[in-house]
Amino acid sequence: MQVVLRHKQKLSSIITICMVVVVVLVCVRLGFWQLERGEKKQQQLTAIAQIQTHGVMSWSQLLNLPKQWNKTGVLVELKGTLLSEHYWLLDNQVYNGQVGYDLLALLKPNNDMRAVLVNLGWVRAPLSRDILPTVVMPQGEFTVKAQIKENNLSSFTLEDKTASGDLPKRIQSIDLSFIKSQTNIPLVNFMAYRQGEGDEMAIPHYKAVVMSPQKHNAYALQWFLIAFSCVVVAIFASKKRTKNEK
Repeated sequence: MQVVLRHKQKLSSIITICMVVVVVLVCVRLGFWQLERGEKKQQQLTAIAQIQTHGVMSWSQLLNLPKQWNKTGVLVELKGTLLSEHYWLLDNQVYNGQVGYDLLALLKPNNDMRAVLVNLGWVRAPLSRDILPTVVMPQGEFTVKAQIKENNLSSFTLEDKTASGDLPKRIQSIDLSFIKSQTNIPLVNFMAYRQGEGDEMAIPHYKAVVMSPQKHNAYALQWFLIAFSCVVVAIFASKKRTKNEK
């Protein structure tokens, strides 16, 4: 009987050790993952700060940048015409705790046959999902200071390929090729996000980096502390069990 009991206790100890090892390894891996994300965010912020030392560029200056450059973070002054019949409402956008949409529209810069998709900012959602916000687009020449975002546009979400009906419509994820096919208007391969104060049309709220490197480092520390706590608890539990067995 004692042999069976000891065998069960030994098996239980092995299972406990394995569980502790797995939890510790997972927590440590998550901690290093957060450190990696924090480092990448810092590199992104440094790159944006460096590119913004060029100041606010004109549209022609932006297009004359080397093609191999990632234009993310470039500040540009856009002058042209908003194509008021071509705009979309990007769903599920939160600003100051309120749910709404981001207003996206095509702007045709002066002296260019192509258009650029511009995020004009946040608009409040009506109480009913069956009703879309009323949007009044400015007429005539429109000037806006904007920050460029190139690559990984889908992470900001604007694509509802099942949508039907006339423009404008509610959309869920960003897909420039879909917008191009829907409008038959040639587009540049990047987006612009309006900067500055809000107005009656929309409230700009875009941030290139949402979570700071410091927050990622704080999360990493939390995961490392959880791993350390698991080890400490396991050691004390093991000592207590050994003492009880004696």
